[in-house]
Amino acid sequence: MELQSGQNIALNQPLLRITLSYPVTAAFRSEIDASAFMLSAQNKVRGDADFIFFNQPSAPNGSLSLTSSAGSSQFSLDLRKVDADIVKIALTLVIDGPDSVSGLQRIQMNAEGVATFDIPLAGRSEKALIVTEVYRHNGNWKLRASGQGFNGGLEPLAVHFGVDVTSPSPAPAPAPTSTTVSLEKRIQEKAPRLISLAKTVTVSLAKHNLQSVKAKVAFVLDASGSMTGEFKKGNVQAVLDRIAVLAVQFDDDGDMDMWGFAEKHRKYKDVTLDNLDGYVAYIQNSARRGRWENLPGLGGINNEPPVLEEIIDTFKHSDLPVYVVFITDGGISKTRAIKEAIRRSANYPIFWKFLGLGGSGYGILEQLDTFTDRRIDNTHFFAIDDFATMSDERLYDLLLEEFKDWTVAARKERIMR
Repeated sequence: MELQSGQNIALNQPLLRITLSYPVTAAFRSEIDASAFMLSAQNKVRGDADFIFFNQPSAPNGSLSLTSSAGSSQFSLDLRKVDADIVKIALTLVIDGPDSVSGLQRIQMNAEGVATFDIPLAGRSEKALIVTEVYRHNGNWKLRASGQGFNGGLEPLAVHFGVDVTSPSPAPAPAPTSTTVSLEKRIQEKAPRLISLAKTVTVSLAKHNLQSVKAKVAFVLDASGSMTGEFKKGNVQAVLDRIAVLAVQFDDDGDMDMWGFAEKHRKYKDVTLDNLDGYVAYIQNSARRGRWENLPGLGGINNEPPVLEEIIDTFKHSDLPVYVVFITDGGISKTRAIKEAIRRSANYPIFWKFLGLGGSGYGILEQLDTFTDRRIDNTHFFAIDDFATMSDERLYDLLLEEFKDWTVAARKERIMR
């Protein structure tokens, strides 16, 4: 039987196998994740275990499991095992990347031996869909064709079902893997004061599906005179600590390239867990500083383009993606030269994460999301008005935002393998 949107059908068997098929078009550059939400009478999940997705592919009691392959996902349900207070199971698809559902050839639901449902996709712009629902009705189970869409991807869909993806607590903590254990072990051995950050990074990486990504990491620090307050409050070192933990996860050797800039720029010794403690104070005091200088010999005013160009030349032939964290308090004025540098870097495996730290006047950095005159979007900006008030969980989520989208697009464009 072929269902139409909103139509339902009774289920007469306890074992159900539902396949979601979603072949892509040639121009599609994103990844697709299937998931299920097991819902109470309030149409909300009861907790972490009710969210079934790539990192938690089965319910604890064996009532639901998920397997995925290229272009399709299969849900196996044993309705006899579903907890009595679960009244609905919503099966969903989410686009992880720049595309929307209209970039797919089709989306078809096939409940084996029961019914099929094809979702019309022409003209649709959503990045997430509730494809179908299995629900209780008068003591029996029924299947409903849905096709309801959500703009924005996973976040609005998850919030709709009571999962707050802006914090790590609702997302199921991944089972310890060799990667996770290795990260925590290295942090414990070299920088035990940061061990809680290792746990937080692990959760955020799982949330953004970046656990297995390997990348070089670079840190670029605005040392202009207006940054003096951030240096004195210890915020510069605090941000460096957090990026260094991320670098240990992304890069096998854990080394992080380091630049400082003001009117001039300089590349410093790589940051490692061995030299992380007091690193900022060390480079500040490595030579005599001028009156308006935060780093010796760099001057006191902003001049971003030269350091941008040097970083591009350093990494343009990298065999790994390069994740650059660029810290500034604003005062950005060299719009044309910055745009030209970003345009050039979009041809190489370089992603820029611009972080505004307690400043203003971020100029073109805030507007890069609308800068389309480049091969692909390879930047993301966010600002922290007061570093002391931002949780590490939220910081890592912002740091990882859009990086996965860029890796997918860069591979599609053959910018990197």
